[in-house]
Amino acid sequence: MTGTADSPRPGPRLARGALYLLVFASLVVMLFPIGWMISTSFKPGDEIFIPPPRWIPRTPTLDGYRVAFSHAVLVPLLNSLVVAAGSALLATGAGALCAYGVSRMRFRGRGALMAVMLATLGLPIPLLMLTLYVMFSRAGILDTYLGLILGHTAITLPVVVWMLKDFFDVLPQEVEEAAYIDGAGLLYTFWRIVLPMAAPGLAAAAIFVFVTSWNEFVFGLTFTSSSTMRPLPAAISLLFLGEFQYRWGDAMAVAVLVTLPVMALFVFFQRFFIQGITAGAVKS
Repeated sequence: MTGTADSPRPGPRLARGALYLLVFASLVVMLFPIGWMISTSFKPGDEIFIPPPRWIPRTPTLDGYRVAFSHAVLVPLLNSLVVAAGSALLATGAGALCAYGVSRMRFRGRGALMAVMLATLGLPIPLLMLTLYVMFSRAGILDTYLGLILGHTAITLPVVVWMLKDFFDVLPQEVEEAAYIDGAGLLYTFWRIVLPMAAPGLAAAAIFVFVTSWNEFVFGLTFTSSSTMRPLPAAISLLFLGEFQYRWGDAMAVAVLVTLPVMALFVFFQRFFIQGITAGAVKS
């Protein structure tokens, strides 16, 4: 009788098994496109659409990767790196200042400001794009890194402010108060004390902006007119997907190349990213 009472009940085991099954199914759904992308990158053009589809190509080729490391692809790749890094620095820096002010200071319209930040996420991207295009045209910064960085900052800054505001809310204010008592000013305290404590949140925000900018397509296609300034997502569509040709093998090889920096970013900074996105989930 005691053994029966102490044996694990079937309910929790079934729930655990269902959870594992759900996780496995989710992994299959997420990894299937990546696996097919890698498989297609090694296929010659005449094998990509032959029935039935094959995971392992009959005659694998590296032609797509030779194209991926050509000058026509490396220049847009460098453009994407510069724009994504610049957007991450600008959006995270500006978002940190705004989020810290909203978190620590009490002023009239504080809630309305955050509501406006949230409401801007619902603006249609084409409407925002047209407005920014007119502004950048008058400022003379179309087809420049600055125009792309400002455009990507505009669409990511509200999310950064919300992420960091929740993070600053859970940081202990006693450390800042002790710094004020010792004679430190507001900017010194923010730079030397608050920002180091907020490193996980800043890393999460920077990774979010970098990945968003890295994958952004519409602004890169609209705000640039020369191949020397065009970022990689827009360049892929113009180089490999034309009216009379679809070079899917070359495009998939370039897509594999594009995925590697993002994967490396998450591998090296995943601990900070997870801490940053979960820091504001529970408040004391």
